Amino acid sequence: MIRSAVLSFLCVVVSACTTIKINGDDTSTIEYEGGPEVAQDLTTRACQVAGQQRAEILSTANKDPALPAGSGKQVATFRCLAAEKK
Repeated sequence: MIRSAVLSFLCVVVSACTTIKINGDDTSTIEYEGGPEVAQDLTTRACQVAGQQRAEILSTANKDPALPAGSGKQVATFRCLAAEKK
């Protein structure tokens, strides 16, 4: 409950983010515009606001599959992790 509220609040604060969806498992989904660096930055910040250390991106895809790869809105599925990457 608190995690979804924090991630929803972050969406309002981070203008590049359209939505963050909390999935039924331990993952979340974020819509954004930009490349992999943008995805990593947004997901990591979302996880840190939720009290975790970092984000692990599991997959990315175009929101509109008819567009060329990497263009338009992107959708990344990620999970938050408590430990730093070794």
